[in-house]
Amino acid sequence: MWSKNQLINKPTRLIRYFCTLNKEQVSRLHKKHEIQRILDIVKSSKTYQSDLSRFQFMSLHNKVTLDSSKNSDIKHLKELNKLRHSIELVHQIDKEFNDFLELNDLIKNSNDHIDKWELESNELIDRLYQSSIEIELKSLMNGESDYNNCYLEIHAGAGGDDSMDWTEILMGMYNKFCDRREFKCTIVDSVAGDMVGLRKCILKIEGSYAYGWLRTEMGIHRLIRISPFDPTNKRHTSFASVLVYPAPSEEGNENSQLNSKDLKIETFRSSGAGGQHVNKTESAVRITHLPTGISVSISEQRSQHQNKSIAMDLIQSKLIQRDMKLKAEKEQQFRNELGTNGFASDNVVRNYTMHPQERVKDQRTQTETSQLQKILSGEEELDNFIKIALSK
Repeated sequence: MWSKNQLINKPTRLIRYFCTLNKEQVSRLHKKHEIQRILDIVKSSKTYQSDLSRFQFMSLHNKVTLDSSKNSDIKHLKELNKLRHSIELVHQIDKEFNDFLELNDLIKNSNDHIDKWELESNELIDRLYQSSIEIELKSLMNGESDYNNCYLEIHAGAGGDDSMDWTEILMGMYNKFCDRREFKCTIVDSVAGDMVGLRKCILKIEGSYAYGWLRTEMGIHRLIRISPFDPTNKRHTSFASVLVYPAPSEEGNENSQLNSKDLKIETFRSSGAGGQHVNKTESAVRITHLPTGISVSISEQRSQHQNKSIAMDLIQSKLIQRDMKLKAEKEQQFRNELGTNGFASDNVVRNYTMHPQERVKDQRTQTETSQLQKILSGEEELDNFIKIALSK
């Protein structure tokens, strides 16, 4: 086998060397270099170095006991555990990668049990490759709220019944995405369409890095297809807007604590389906934050208390998002960033084409795929679109 310098300095030898490899060996070589590349990037990244320094500082200066009942101690303990998990994951992958290199050396220098060792080596490199991709992605999720749970809203735009149907299809896509990534996805509010689909829905998504995974989904999603609601079988274009914002963390956000004097709380009867109890009692709740004018309405639950609890959590989430945008010196209001939810929109993030051929294209990154059904099923193809958007 050629040394690294020989491979670099002698292209013809490099070509001959790769010609001797089978498909499995090429794949393993690619994964080996990718893991090394990712480890080098992650360990030298500002995020990792900052986490490491903060973890060392907190370990030395914040002596917190597990049975502590102080809110500040609980907050420090949670942050310490989060940092520990992040750092130990990188160290574990680094250690196992070195084990893999040692195992490869053993295979080269031994004639005994080669098949068994090669099988073990292949299993190890596959697992390390997947783990390294995950830590590379998390290194991109370094925003102050990326680790949080999140709320995801979908609103039907221009397109009538097609757009309401499209809103329901997108809700299904995100539900399946969450199931595959083992996020908990709950419908906290929805408004049915006139004939089909949904006018809007709000999902609460819970899991580590839920907001980090989904924040780049915010924008206008455009569908082009032969309308199932048009008897002339013409092609229609439909729009739906997606808004994503972080849920408040369990310990709360000091700058976004709600003052009861700033809130206007109204109750009213639900107009949607749900049985006599929902429609006869004032179970629906609308909360308006008077200083900012931010308002949320929840009517999905049968209990007024449940609707109020969800609305309080949701309005606090919106205030956190507002604070984050102010810190970033973005003066436009949250919803105005989306622009028009229709043909005049200049903020289309993704096109989904079902006719004349199936294709999905991200307008921001120019990423394309013909695997439309896999995207709508929330499979790994959707992960790839999100990862590329996060890296920009």
